[in-house]
Amino acid sequence: MSQMRINRAIAQAGVCSRRAAEQLVSSGQVRINDQVVTDLATTVDIRRDRIKVRGKLLHFGFKRHYYLYYKPRGVVSTMEDELGRASLGELCRSLPGNPRPVGRLDRASEGLMLLSTDGELANRMTHPRYGISKEYRVTVSPRLSDADADRMVHGVELEDGRAWFDSVELVSLERDRSRLNVVLSEGRNRLIRRVCEELGYEVLRLKRLRFGPLALDKLAPDEYRAMTGGEVRNLRKALKLDEKD
Repeated sequence: MSQMRINRAIAQAGVCSRRAAEQLVSSGQVRINDQVVTDLATTVDIRRDRIKVRGKLLHFGFKRHYYLYYKPRGVVSTMEDELGRASLGELCRSLPGNPRPVGRLDRASEGLMLLSTDGELANRMTHPRYGISKEYRVTVSPRLSDADADRMVHGVELEDGRAWFDSVELVSLERDRSRLNVVLSEGRNRLIRRVCEELGYEVLRLKRLRFGPLALDKLAPDEYRAMTGGEVRNLRKALKLDEKD
């Protein structure tokens, strides 16, 4: 299908989500065949029309690319870092399709990330509306009390509103620390760390094990692999995306 609304076309090119694309159109940053467009109802033919966003011509490779990646600690999960720290840009630019990170993990965290050229799928995986759950292995110090584990599930007041985890499961106890599996569906920045800090715990290690239906499995730090066709179909089906888009 090559005829579609302009915001959807921009998302399909992997530039950003549909909602962010609407803002680009409304602010006059999109041109079709060298004409500025601001009408969100504008439709385009991505096989024929020349679409530019902020002056850059969009290229529609009709093959989408999907990779699973184990982000190690110390790497910033953006394409570039203004402070010159290690980021995902070098890896993404080396992969077929030049994928982009879907969502983020903070620099001190590690674990599963999805890299993809599928803008619509990226929006479904990260927008709060869709409530995609994520599972983390979290090591905290000192040992977590039962009362605080209960508070994590029932709600902790933060400066930007009440926050809670979907579930907290104790994995192991040591003299001065606890290892937990934490599941949450919210996407506020550094939420696990902030909840733990509010309750008086230091997060010693935070590793994402699962992102929606995707699992880290046997990937090693800084290792990646392309998703199989079956995995992609199952993911798009789980997200209620039309595979024919």
